[in-house]
Amino acid sequence: MPEPEPSQPPPPSPCRHLRHAGMLVRSDGQGRDSEQDYDNTVYWCQKTMKGFGPDDEMVDGPSCRDLARTCHQPL
Repeated sequence: MPEPEPSQPPPPSPCRHLRHAGMLVRSDGQGRDSEQDYDNTVYWCQKTMKGFGPDDEMVDGPSCRDLARTCHQPL
């Protein structure tokens, strides 16, 4: 009998200061997570109110889940 494949661990949570316009509106009313509705998402940091975080690195979905960032604060 073949071994079952191990499940993937969940991705780390995004930083609590990560923001994007999709958090404020829903485009289709289907009840999906809002980031699925937007392919051209513009992100900003709630601490700096810019596209760069307090560590002077770009703000976006994947990099703001990086636990190695000095400014990352999990949800």
